[in-house]
Amino acid sequence: MKKKELRKDFLWGAALSNVQAEGGYLEDGKGLNVYDTLVVTPEPGIESQYSDTKVATDHYHHFKEDIDLMAEMGIKAYRFSIIWSRIHPNGDDEANEKGLDFYEEMIDYMLSKGIEPVVSLVHFDMPDHLMRAYNGFFNKKVIDFYVEHVRCIAKRMNDKVKYWITYNETNLAPYQSDLVAGTNKPDYMSKEEFYSQLYINIQVAHARAVLAIKKEIPDAMVGGMVNYCLFQPATTTSRDMIACEFSHKFMNYLSFDIMTSGYLPEYFVSFMEKRDIECEFNNEEQEDVLKASKELGYLAISYYRSMMVTSYRTIKNESIIDFENNLLWGKGFVQNPLYNASEWNWTIDPDALRLSLIQLHERYHLPIFIVENGIGIKEEMINGKIYDDNRIDYYQEHIQAMKTAIENDGVDVIGYLAWSSIDFLSAHKEMLKRYGFIYINRDVEDLKDLKRYPKKSFYWYKKCIASNGNDLENNVEYW
Repeated sequence: MKKKELRKDFLWGAALSNVQAEGGYLEDGKGLNVYDTLVVTPEPGIESQYSDTKVATDHYHHFKEDIDLMAEMGIKAYRFSIIWSRIHPNGDDEANEKGLDFYEEMIDYMLSKGIEPVVSLVHFDMPDHLMRAYNGFFNKKVIDFYVEHVRCIAKRMNDKVKYWITYNETNLAPYQSDLVAGTNKPDYMSKEEFYSQLYINIQVAHARAVLAIKKEIPDAMVGGMVNYCLFQPATTTSRDMIACEFSHKFMNYLSFDIMTSGYLPEYFVSFMEKRDIECEFNNEEQEDVLKASKELGYLAISYYRSMMVTSYRTIKNESIIDFENNLLWGKGFVQNPLYNASEWNWTIDPDALRLSLIQLHERYHLPIFIVENGIGIKEEMINGKIYDDNRIDYYQEHIQAMKTAIENDGVDVIGYLAWSSIDFLSAHKEMLKRYGFIYINRDVEDLKDLKRYPKKSFYWYKKCIASNGNDLENNVEYW
């Protein structure tokens, strides 16, 4: 039997959230979005310093220079996001032609450099007006505005874009609802009811986006996306294993279970019934979710870390409902002492990426696209150089884990997009937490000259791509 290998057309590349990198604040008709107006909540245990979005790393004015550097690195695919509020400034208004022109120019430039565009929609960029006037995706009117937005983009970009992602990290919507879904829980509603209705609304939005894209571009490859975190039981007790299984279902699988089957899974229906939760999910919405499930081309994931689950952080004599509710809101999550962590306490666990890919492959039997994987690091430039060997270590281990999942475990992976090509503001508007292969010369408040400097990892990843992932050695010359 022939050994399974990476596809010859494997999509090596990088990914970026434009709302975190562009700047160009209200230029050329752009409106405010939920990332612009986000009131930052620090990551647990981290004393952070925050930057505003007016300039970010000025990708809006440097995109050609940045894409030139990506082409020099040998990147074959580039995932970027089209900022909703740059196309529809208020979300319920007419399209802004200058916004459409900008992204079309960006796509044309990518294509001229031999880079496959991967377009991501809804990536922390809902127009702020839709959150304040409608409460975002909790209001089904906003789904209609979103579908019109998607249709407008697909019609304009048409045959220039093959790969589409409807919605970034759908499973995080109930947990970071303002940033991810532009919504806040009504005061009269329980967290579990809010979770259930918002989850359904996001799935309807995803489904109708799939159908809108496929109507305009029948050959498009459209994927749904989750942030996949491998959960591990803290002990070998059955109670911890049950806690871990619950966490997997509700934090990893629920989105994909609905996207791939077209139905709400029994465990989710049971969850709602036990809590007397009744959600709005009419026949037309159900039909659209089912139709979209037959059009899904691949599953997209971001992967950064694993997490350990312990049932004994909750009250031992609680009811099953209380037990599950505590797990749903992360009460049982603890740091795994067997692994190192990043400076932001994110567990570094490459083997968990392999296991995640195996789990997804065996559950869904669809191609998988890793569209985010990387590590945030505090960095300092010394004489124009950034020696980020710890980033290279991270990528070496995670790419090898992915390759093992493909070659040994038979997982079908169509591409790997590193997070990220250039530095930008983190999801918490943080400049100190750098992810890029390319250093942007600015700090938290001082914009400096915004000059671009390739890091050591830039040349390492270039070598990795050129070898189709076969040469992962950290032996590049960088002086």
